[in-house]
Amino acid sequence: MMQTLLDRVLPASLYRSDTAHAALRRLDAELRGSNRCSDAIDRLQSAKDPLFRLLRHRFDEASSQALTLKALNILLAKTQFRARHTHLAANPVGLVVDPSNMCQLGCPGCVHSSSPGASERFVWPNGTLAESRFRALMERYGPTAVAVYFCDYGEPLLNRNTPTLVRIAKSYRMQAMLSTSLSVRQFDAEACVDSGLDFMVLSIDGVTQAVYERFRRGGQLDLVFENIRRLVDARRRMGRVTPVLSWNLLAFQHNVHEIPEALRMARRLGVDQFRVVEPFDVSWDDPAIQPAEVKPRVVHLTWTPLRILRGNQGETAYTLDAEQIRRAFEQPWDRPTEQEAAAQSDHACHWLYRNLVMDATGRVMPCCAAPSPANNLVFAQFDTATDDPFNSPRHRQARALFAGPPDRGDMHRAAQPASPDLPCASCEWDQTKVNIGSREIDRYFRQTDPILFDKRTRQLLTSW
Repeated sequence: MMQTLLDRVLPASLYRSDTAHAALRRLDAELRGSNRCSDAIDRLQSAKDPLFRLLRHRFDEASSQALTLKALNILLAKTQFRARHTHLAANPVGLVVDPSNMCQLGCPGCVHSSSPGASERFVWPNGTLAESRFRALMERYGPTAVAVYFCDYGEPLLNRNTPTLVRIAKSYRMQAMLSTSLSVRQFDAEACVDSGLDFMVLSIDGVTQAVYERFRRGGQLDLVFENIRRLVDARRRMGRVTPVLSWNLLAFQHNVHEIPEALRMARRLGVDQFRVVEPFDVSWDDPAIQPAEVKPRVVHLTWTPLRILRGNQGETAYTLDAEQIRRAFEQPWDRPTEQEAAAQSDHACHWLYRNLVMDATGRVMPCCAAPSPANNLVFAQFDTATDDPFNSPRHRQARALFAGPPDRGDMHRAAQPASPDLPCASCEWDQTKVNIGSREIDRYFRQTDPILFDKRTRQLLTSW
């Protein structure tokens, strides 16, 4: 009885002093010594059962299997990233998924911009993500991914089934996050809270309607504030601390004077954190919308006990899909047959190794950029669990751009000459920042067990 109580309340290492660092450090050192994917897989396979047994002291069987797969998949992805492999045995660490391709707003610079002619700049069809498609995606990548971000360019709450999609993700012991304007009339706050959603970004760029709608065209600020109140009330009534609510304010010249009042409003509404964010330049769409020279910052407004947050990781509060996790755990890694590159560039795009991006219609893109008539960013189509869009021919060709001698002139460009068929070759974005990267990996394992996955262990998993 006492053992059960300790396991429920305390991180294992507070009373057993066992961490995952020694096991993962040895494995990471072994993987660092070889660029061959087959050698890495052999080492991972031999490490699977010992790591599972270590985790089994703290977690139930399904959780231990899932955490083992996620940690080992990260080390494999890290190894293949270092070696610039083009055909990956590793699965994406994070998933970026649009529950809905549609949006009721028309913000400048977006695929849904209401500006005349802006819609011709992007190729973005309407659509709603089918539950069957998302279940197939989870069957394929859920056991090894640590998080899913439910938003790219659509408004996720326009899909009334989004809480169900979140619950499916939670059944694979993943963190679930989404970003929303919250300017939606048909909103079920209770279903949102009960789904197990961990984190919700609230995009609110002002505290008066006139200022707010300069950018959030078509948004209704009173509706946004009422939906926040409903969310906070639902959390209180249901005894939950999630989703953590983050008010994100894009700092423009037209709204910068409202930042102090926005912070005060966030406190009054019960939001958990307030973020001032540097926006993208949208002057190509609306020259009157200009970024403000304000330093980005985060203000934490509430404190949530880490012990309670751990309960939202699927260990006790949400039922895991134990059968799918078991099947994935028992299945050996795929072994790519193609010859690996012998030389590597100094830089590679992290999107191609860390995240998979899929819209509501199943189109798979290499990153969060939107397809346009000039840039065919649709790399694959995902329909069933047998598909592996992360290794689509275009994904592998894009990785090959970075699998040659380093380009000393510009390490933020691909190492090979540009190709009209691969927009990645001429990409000017910061290719080191992804939606689900080192910060999200660190948070996932820290909230799972901050001592078992101590700081040194998390550094092994995030330092790439």
